[in-house]
Amino acid sequence: MSPEEIRALRSELGLSQRQFADALKIDVARVRAWESDEEFPTKAWCDAMEKLRANPPPKVPKKGATPMQVLADPKFFALMRKLLAHPKLRAETEKLAGDYPDPAEG
Repeated sequence: MSPEEIRALRSELGLSQRQFADALKIDVARVRAWESDEEFPTKAWCDAMEKLRANPPPKVPKKGATPMQVLADPKFFALMRKLLAHPKLRAETEKLAGDYPDPAEG
C-alpha cells in the first residue's frame, strides 16, 4: 500500500493515526512512517489493513461541545430568546428538563 492509500483508508474509516495504530496493535510512529513514505508496510501489514477495511473498529463517539463552545454558539442565544419570549415553549421545556439531572449538581 502506498502512503496515499493508507491515508485514504484511515480517512474512509474515520480514524486518527493513533486510532489506526491502536486498531492494528502497532506504535503510531510506524503509521506515521508509512504515511510519510519513510517505511513500507509488509504484505502482512497490508493484509491486516485490508481486514480492518472489511471489519472496521467501532467509532468512538466525539465528545460534546464544552460549555464555553455552547455559549459562543449563536444558535444557543436564539434558543434562549425563544424560551424567554414564548411562555408556552418555556413551560414545555421546563417539563421536559425535569427528566434530566442538573449538571451543576454533580
